[in-house]
This record gives sequence, structure tokens and C-alpha cells, in this order.
Amino acid sequence: QQNELNSFLWTIKRDPPSYFFGTIHVPYTRVWDFIPENSKKAFQQSHIVYFELDLTDPYTISALTSCQLLPQGQNLQDVLPRDIYRRLKRHLEYVKLMMPSWMTPDQRGKGLYADYLFNAIAGNWERKRPVWVMLMVNSLTEVDIKSRGVPVLDLFLAQEAERLRKQTGAVEKVEEQCHPLNGLNFSQV
Repeated sequence: QQNELNSFLWTIKRDPPSYFFGTIHVPYTRVWDFIPENSKKAFQQSHIVYFELDLTDPYTISALTSCQLLPQGQNLQDVLPRDIYRRLKRHLEYVKLMMPSWMTPDQRGKGLYADYLFNAIAGNWERKRPVWVMLMVNSLTEVDIKSRGVPVLDLFLAQEAERLRKQTGAVEKVEEQCHPLNGLNFSQV
């Protein structure tokens, strides 16, 4: 059965072969059992692995965080219509209130606390650009909260590549992802 699944694996026929594998930004546990063996085998046999971004590089994480911020001196309250800002603030208060009930016993057993998790996801939200706040709000659901602490597929594969001592790299720089999103105007967001 698994051999018949669409694997999102493309092969470039050369010696040795090269592969392209399409990933999605979801906890790897949601999709790992559905990834065909040919894709897993290609990963295992590869010596060099390139990812969208290098999520294991502290600079990448720092640059992603910085690019989400509004220009110095601006707050979200300054750029959003008042009614949307109030609704957003109320919604985030609701999420913060609900998060303890959304967390799993396993998360609590690993020392994850709702307040810590909320701040890790939504901290400094009033300084973020609207597009990044929209993406943040979309990830503040019960299902997503229950899977926090599980790496997304890209990060899981990057961690596996490091563990297996594979050479890694990235095909994009943070700026190449950040600038197009930051270039969207308010109506597009």
C-alpha cells in the first residue's frame, strides 16, 4: 500500500542520483507514517541534504524573528483598524485562558507550561507585522497546541541529517522568505 502513495519525491537521474522531496510545515508525527519508504530510503542514502531554510542555525531563527517586527517605534495598534485590533486582543486573551486545557499530559510531563508556550508563540505580538500575526493566530488552535514540542517535518529531517552527520545546507535565505511577505499590503493580508 505505502509503495503506491504519492511521495512528493522527484528523482534526477544521474550518478549518484539527486532527489527533490516536498515537505509541509506540520508536526512530523502527523505525516511520517504516510511518507513512502522510497522517500525515507532516499533520505537515508543521501550524503548531502538541502532544506528550504537552515532551521538548526541560530542566525536563521534570529533573523526570522527580527523580520517579523514592525519598524522601530511602531506597534500593531498603530497599523490595524481599531475594531480588528480589539478583536485580536480579545481572541489572544481567550487563547491564553484556554491553553492550559489544550495541553497534553505528555507536554506537561516534559515541563511545557501553558504560559511559557503562549509567550513562545505569541510573545511580542503587538510589535509584529500584520501578516505574521495572521500566521501566528492561525497556529493558535487546540490541535496545533497539542502538537507543540513535536518538530515540523522540515526540522525533524534537519535534526535527523545532523544526527546522521550528513552535510546540510539551505536553498533560501531568510530575507528571500521575509521580504515578499512583508511586502504585502494590508488588504492582501
